[in-house]
Amino acid sequence: MSRKPKLPAAADFFAAPEAPAGADSEASTAAAAAPRGAARSRTAVHPELLRPLTVPEGPTEKVTFYLHPLLLKRLELYKAQLLVEHNLKLTRSQILDFWLEEGLRHVESLTEGLLARAE
Repeated sequence: MSRKPKLPAAADFFAAPEAPAGADSEASTAAAAAPRGAARSRTAVHPELLRPLTVPEGPTEKVTFYLHPLLLKRLELYKAQLLVEHNLKLTRSQILDFWLEEGLRHVESLTEGLLARAE
């Protein structure tokens, strides 16, 4: 019997963050009504993504990523470098798991970089 993780719904990712008490409701309404893709002065980040992430040991979920061949080559070179220079034998999954965890700790800069790449 496979265990399926409980994933958040799309509405959880795209819900507007709650405004602090006393915030101007007209400004938040105007920002919410802005057309998709419109430039915003500050990117709203889901509060769940701002909490510190502690990944417990235990079972993992299978996920498929498609990488450009050059990225895969760079990953393999880094894996070999860790083995040769530090005698650290890791799988690609262990390396990517760490990189994803680190990247998601800095979600605001990650978002800014992805927005800049999309332009």
